[in-house]
Order: sequence, then structure tokens, then C-alpha cells
Amino acid sequence: MVAPPEPRGSPPEPNVPELLLQDTNPYRTRRASLWRGTDDSYLYLEDLTGIAPSTISAVWVANATPAPDRAMVPTDPSAPARMMARGTRFPSGCPPLDGPRIIWFEEGDGVALVDRAGVVAAIPGWAGRDGFYGYSRWALGRSPLAWELSGAVEASLVDKVRRSDDYWHWRLAPAARAWDEICSDGLDHLTRTLGPSEDVRDGAPGRFPELALSRHRAGTTDVWITATTGLSGARMPAVEQVVEDPGPVSRVELAIARDQPDEVGFQLLASLATIPFGRSTWLGEGHTIGGRPGSFPALGEDCAAVLLTTRPPGRYPDLSGPERRGDPIRYLWVVGIDTATFGLVRARGSAVALAHMAERGDSFVHRTRHAMASAT
Repeated sequence: MVAPPEPRGSPPEPNVPELLLQDTNPYRTRRASLWRGTDDSYLYLEDLTGIAPSTISAVWVANATPAPDRAMVPTDPSAPARMMARGTRFPSGCPPLDGPRIIWFEEGDGVALVDRAGVVAAIPGWAGRDGFYGYSRWALGRSPLAWELSGAVEASLVDKVRRSDDYWHWRLAPAARAWDEICSDGLDHLTRTLGPSEDVRDGAPGRFPELALSRHRAGTTDVWITATTGLSGARMPAVEQVVEDPGPVSRVELAIARDQPDEVGFQLLASLATIPFGRSTWLGEGHTIGGRPGSFPALGEDCAAVLLTTRPPGRYPDLSGPERRGDPIRYLWVVGIDTATFGLVRARGSAVALAHMAERGDSFVHRTRHAMASAT
């Protein structure tokens, strides 16, 4: 796979690729570019989270001139490979695109190129490895440059692109009030479940996706629960790469319980909430973050990691119930764990570790008035 060519001025010089379209996803983590060379056009997907942009994947879109009968090594080492005649439905040259535009997948990790006739090419979030770089309308069979877009794959991808286009229209259109809806629904649910909020803050000032953080006292007890509202506004990236049916686990919020109304809950959740869309990954049941003593000093010197779970130890409030765009929203509790418990999670799984924590009487509430119990 080759890196995208350096942008040049317009009009392009002979044999210099022309940049036709370019767009960055709303999370500012990935960029898509459609380049047209003398013979072929390619759709590139780049990662923007590093020091410099790096190419994740590049998929062949179309050939403008007759495709070669055999593989050809480009005379220019920076030029992309040419699709061979047996790899395209139009060996003599593909039809021109009719009003092409870029549509980001809702998760932000994949992208599609569409025109008035439908999906032209697509780079899913899992592209760029194991010989797969994306799908193309004009590809025939499977090659290192593009896989054929047909059958069940095409139907599934067309549906995903349609839903993603609808999602972004709802979320970003000038007249849309999506954030007001997300925020209102989320805070209303927490108020009904936990009681009135004592404090509500902007958890992502000036950033997208928007995030609200609210703190609620659990009745008259000395337990204060801080929770996010907004993470569930979009499906998390990468879930569909590891879960066959991503819908039930793709939308989450975070919650943490403390025995005093301090700043720890706000600060910790605001930090953890940047992970899914900032790193193009996901948070789910049994996931751990950290791994060394002192990773989360605000939770105690012996806290080596935090464990995310819908079933924390102790008698925790049930926050389940709400949905977003047909998917359930799961609240993951943030539970601090020591080195021994972290080792148990790694060795035997989170379910065993949580059962062990419950047996020894651990609580979902982070105690600040005494040290965290050590696993035995």
C-alpha cells in the first residue's frame, strides 16, 4: 500500500495525481481523500492522531484508461499500482462518477465514496490488513487493490452507508437539535433513576462529540454518582470488528460512585470518555485501563487499573433502560482494582474477578476515607 501523493496546486501537472475530494471525520481523527491519476483513481484513509498523518488503507476506485493484462511496476515508485484487466468490470475504462461525495460511517473509523448511483467504494474500519483494503463498485473478484462489492456484502454496506448518512444529517445539519435531544434525554433518565443533579458540567468544551457530566447524590446516603451523557450519541468504533451483533454493546455511558462530592468523578470520566472516539476504539464489559500501581492516584496508591462493568460489586443502582436510535444504552461502572485483582482479570477474566470481589464484600463505591482492600 502506498502513501497518498503530496497535494499539488491546480491545475495539475502531467502525470501528477489530482485531489478530487477530501474530508476529515467529525471526530478529527481520520481523513479521506479521493485522488485521480493519469490512469487510476484511489480512495485513501489516513489516521490523524499521530505526529503526522499516516495511511491506514487505500482502495482502488476506477481505471480511466485500459487496464493492463498483467501486473505492471509503476515507473514512479510513489505512484499507486494499476488494477489489472481481470480485476475490473470495465477493462477498457470505468464510467465517470456522477456527483461523488464522501460519507463517514457513524463510528468515524470508516468511510464510503458515493455518487448518485450509490456506493462507489468503501474503506471499513478493519481495512488495511490481511490483504484487504476496501471495496469498489467496479472491482471484480478480490485483489490486493480492491474487493468486489456485490451480494450480501453490498446490501449490508449500502444499508450502513444509508444509516450513517441519516445519522450525520441528524447530528450535524444546521437545523438539527441532536445534542439538545441527547443531553435532555440522558439527564432526564439519570434524574429519574438517581435523583436531581447537584452539578452538571460540559465534559468536552469546544470538542466533538459533545459530553455532559452530572453528579447525583443517592438519596440521603453518603454516595455521590457521577455519570456521562453524550458518549452514547454515536456507536463506538471497532465494535463490529470483534462482536457479531454490535448493536447491543455499541452505545455506552460511564458512571462512577464516590463517598464524597469531590472532583475525582468529573475529572476521571472526562478523561476516560475521550478514549473511544479519540483513539477509534471501544469500551465494553470487562475492559481494563491501566495496569500498574499508581495509574489512578485519585483512586488510591494501590489502584493499578480501572475495570469497566455493568455489574459492579455491591448494591448498585440499575441505570439500564434508555435507547438511542434503536440500540440500548449500557452504563459501564468505573471500578478501581488493585494489582492482584488486575492480575486475576488478565488470567481468568473479568467475570471471575468480579465474583471474587463480591465474595469479599467489595463495593461499587470508591472509598476515600480508607485504603482500597487488597485482593486475597
